[in-house]
Formats: sequence, structure tokens, C-alpha cells
Amino acid sequence: MTSEKRETLAVILAAGKGTRMKSDLPKVLHTILGKPLVSFVIDACNEANVDRTMLVIGHEADLVKTTIGTDVEYTLQTEQLGTGHALMMAAKQLGDNYKGDVLVLVGDAPFLTGKIISELIDKHQQTAASATMMTAIIDPPPAYGRIVRDAKNRVTRIVEQRDASDDEKKITEVNTSHYCFRSEDVFPLLHTLGTDNDQGEYYLTDIIAMLADNNALIETITEDDPDVLKGINDKTQLLEAQEDLKCKKIESMRNNDVIIPDADQIFIDADVSVGSGTVIYPFTSITGKCSIGKNCIIGPQTTLKDTKLGDGCKVELSIIEKRNLQDNTHIGPFASVSGE
Repeated sequence: MTSEKRETLAVILAAGKGTRMKSDLPKVLHTILGKPLVSFVIDACNEANVDRTMLVIGHEADLVKTTIGTDVEYTLQTEQLGTGHALMMAAKQLGDNYKGDVLVLVGDAPFLTGKIISELIDKHQQTAASATMMTAIIDPPPAYGRIVRDAKNRVTRIVEQRDASDDEKKITEVNTSHYCFRSEDVFPLLHTLGTDNDQGEYYLTDIIAMLADNNALIETITEDDPDVLKGINDKTQLLEAQEDLKCKKIESMRNNDVIIPDADQIFIDADVSVGSGTVIYPFTSITGKCSIGKNCIIGPQTTLKDTKLGDGCKVELSIIEKRNLQDNTHIGPFASVSGE
């Protein structure tokens, strides 16, 4: 084993329209708690100290660029011909001289964390594997690709459910579509991918079988909580994910001594920060780039948007937008204050 530290590039697949969302908006730009789906994945990469992050974009590419900004790199997939084709576009942009590890992630996985990504990268680099996959054990298995192993427990391939035999569909170890690849081993194989499958697409999963046929080292790391790896495919799942992430947000705030008497009656965006000792009363909405200091009283029936409050502030029955308020400022009741 080795502990070689290599440059790691995250390639986030974000080109699809997301037909099942029934919206012209790219799937990765649908929001949860005020934050685009793909931004959760980008933030997880930043938490894991990934060296570079690249989005593969296609549908409404300019809108994705405008929304996400310049902190990431982009490559264009003009035709959505599958996950393998998406990585081809990234490899083409990187060129033949890139020698590092490539983390491939889906852009609609809001529960992904920096800890999980770090574990995947560490396992990959410590073992010097050609490919390392994140898998999950789910029984009964969902409609994910199945991990096929040989008698020695070595991964031989991934078979998509639509292409799987009845016996293969019974396999409970599933692919989560999160990988770490050694670029030198995988990029040369991309041009050999074919489209002989049910979807007529270039499957990235076929790379695993190619590596296995070449006796390359393929490692896996199994996540104990498969829910953290689930993606979003329709608006029902989007709403369910929002409820789950709101619960996690509220729990984190309460663990930081924020007092929330009735969590069901407040709305708070994912990136809002709240200091300890602050009380948030019901029927309150806190959205956008909001920062609230310590020992504040917010609500009831209060709206804060893109606002910064110092320590000891009190805002009740009021609306504040785009303002910076100093310590111990009191607003309301029945006030409307805007910085515009």
C-alpha cells in the first residue's frame, strides 16, 4: 500500500435536463433550502479539500454558469450521450498531460458530505487503485447498477438494472455513481466505450469491466448510511430531501444552543448562520445570505432576507431585507426595512 498524495480533480455531472422534474430548469439548479442541488456537491468537494472542481454542463449551460459562478471550471457536453461521454468531454478539456486522480460525482446528491468524499479519496490513494467506487448495501435493492463480484470477491463489472439478469437484480450491493479514478489508467479507455446497451449510451460503468479484464486494482468503500448517497430524480424526492435537510439544519442549530420552540413553523435556508443563545419564534422566514449573531430574538412573524444582524438584536413582526444591523438593534413590531 502507498499513501501517495496526488492532485484530485472533481468532475461533477451536471449536463442533464432532468426530464422527470417536469421543468425547463436544469435539474441541478432546482433548489433545496434556497440552494441549488449542485451547490451541495460543490461545497462537499470544498470541505474535502479537492484541488479542482469541474462541472460538465449541457442543458441551459449559460444559466448554470451564471447561477454557480466562477469558482469552478466548466466543460461542455453538447449532446447528453451518457456518463462515459461526459467524462470524455472532461478528459478532452484536460488534455493528455493531466496526471492525477479524477473524482466523478453526480450533481444531484445534496446529502453528500466532505467526510464521505475524503474517505473515498483516501482509500483510493492509500491502495493505489486504478478505480475506487462508493457502494451501498440496500435490501431490497433500488433501480441502481449492481456490483458483480467473482469467487474471490473481486469486482468484475457493474450491470445496470435495465440490462441485468434476474439473478443479477437480486444483488444487494449497488453502485452509487461516485468514483475515484487514476487518470492514467482510465482516460485511455474512454475512447473504447461502446453503446451496446438498453439506452444506447456510453456508460461510465463499463470502464470497471475493462479495468477488471486488465487485472487492474479496483477497490470499493461501502457507505453505512445509503441515504446520504441518494440523488434527486423528481419533485417529490426534492420535497422529501428538503424536509430531511431542514431537520438536519435545525438539529445542528439546536446543538449550537439556538432555541427554536416550533421548528415546523419556521423556514430557514441552508447557508444561514445563527449564533448561540438566539431564539427563533414561529412563523419566521430567514433566507438568502443571512447571518444572525448571538443572543438575538427573532420573530414571531418575521422575515429576514440577505441581512446581517449583530449580537443581542431583537426583530419582531417585521420584514428586513438587505441590511446590516449593529449589536443590540431593536426593530418592530410592524416595521419594513430594506437596504435597497
